[in-house]
Amino acid sequence: MAFLRDKIFEGSALPSLRAKVLTMINQWNAAQPISQLPPELIPNIVALGFPIADYLGESSERLPDRYMETLVSLSTISRVWRNAIIGTPSLWGLLSTTLPSHINRISLQRSGNCPLMVELGPWVHGSIAPKVNELLDMALPHWNRWSHASLWIPPLDRIMSHLSSAAPSLELFHIWVYWDELPESPINLFGGHAPRLQNVLASGLPAVWDSEVFRGLRKLTLDSIENELISAGHILALLTVNPLLESIDIRDCDVGFSLLNSGPVQTPIQLPNLKTVSLDNIGVEAAGNILPFIRAPSCEIFRLKAFPQTDNPFDATKFFDQSLGHFDAFLRLTVDSHESSQLRLDQHCVDWVCRSPLTPDARRFKIKISGIEMNLSIPWIAHLLGEGVDPAHRLIVFCRLVELDDENLTGLRTLALLPNVQTLRMEFAQQSAERILGLLGDADGIAQSPTFTGLGVLMLEHASVWPFPALESMLMRRY
Repeated sequence: MAFLRDKIFEGSALPSLRAKVLTMINQWNAAQPISQLPPELIPNIVALGFPIADYLGESSERLPDRYMETLVSLSTISRVWRNAIIGTPSLWGLLSTTLPSHINRISLQRSGNCPLMVELGPWVHGSIAPKVNELLDMALPHWNRWSHASLWIPPLDRIMSHLSSAAPSLELFHIWVYWDELPESPINLFGGHAPRLQNVLASGLPAVWDSEVFRGLRKLTLDSIENELISAGHILALLTVNPLLESIDIRDCDVGFSLLNSGPVQTPIQLPNLKTVSLDNIGVEAAGNILPFIRAPSCEIFRLKAFPQTDNPFDATKFFDQSLGHFDAFLRLTVDSHESSQLRLDQHCVDWVCRSPLTPDARRFKIKISGIEMNLSIPWIAHLLGEGVDPAHRLIVFCRLVELDDENLTGLRTLALLPNVQTLRMEFAQQSAERILGLLGDADGIAQSPTFTGLGVLMLEHASVWPFPALESMLMRRY
């Protein structure tokens, strides 16, 4: 019927005929079961089927204009539906730079005193300053009603005073800031008062990360925070006051490794709902001061990418034991639930990935630590794979060695005893070819203590420069 009505408006029917047909359509719509629903039930149906908070533009499938189109479509079902939707303020209040200005004005007007969800979206062509300023002119006077703020590169000079003011209704705060627009000093966010805040994503924003302000969080993401404006001590203090946290994601941040700012942490921090632990591209010393205190029995996603932060010697054994030891059960369970994982061993780096591209929502981990000797990481890997992990799990190993000293050879011997190594790829090891080929299988070794018993694929980079007689002999003995 909606299609027929549109055609009538497009056509050249006489006004009297058009009015008569529209009356028939409205009567037909009103007689349908969907129009017989109690009017007070309709807003609940809309809110449950199309939660307004899901349309802040963070998904290409759920953009603000899609939400508005949905409201318009549903309001054409019948007059009852139209009146119910237009008359329910909680269904409105979504303001975005991706929407036409008149739609934003209508939405603000119909929202009454209900919470506002404000998005400064990046998906506009040309200069966005006029649309941003126009939207802020509408929304900033109602700052106390903001429940969701998704701000892509906002003009900080316009919103600074509001960011420093109390935010009594704010539940979600996402902000991305360009490096050349940073304020001279850290911002004291929300005037110390944001009692309903649950979801924070701050990229590039210099702020004072006061644990008294950020209580009750479910998700915390910090990205590109520079100049050690946040330390391991700050992060531990935030974890301590957020026992219901579900996700912590620290990315590309200059995290200070000091614990002094928050005082010493004496006991582990129990986080029973924490499913995502991600420390991506931070100093290994900072990670070593954070991870030992996290207890996350429900963890499903673990990411660690760490690099040397100081010139002090890195105690790899202590790090694996104290920082990652209490994640052993999770790591083993993850390995055991996947058919394979990929291990890259460089001269001074270990990179182990266990995930499935076919089931991206499955539990997974990615651990990359730079500045660590290869022979120190292999015992940890052997420890994890050697206890309770299904031997059928295929470990795909890419080993990149410029030279093979005695310590690295000892590490490779430990790896060679694992039945899980199914694929072995060696690169830049020509200078140590004799020792590697001997490790792969000399006559006595194969007879007494077989190495790489599960090996199915062997790749030797630049095989033409490997000693052919020794290579032929090894292959003949193994296969």
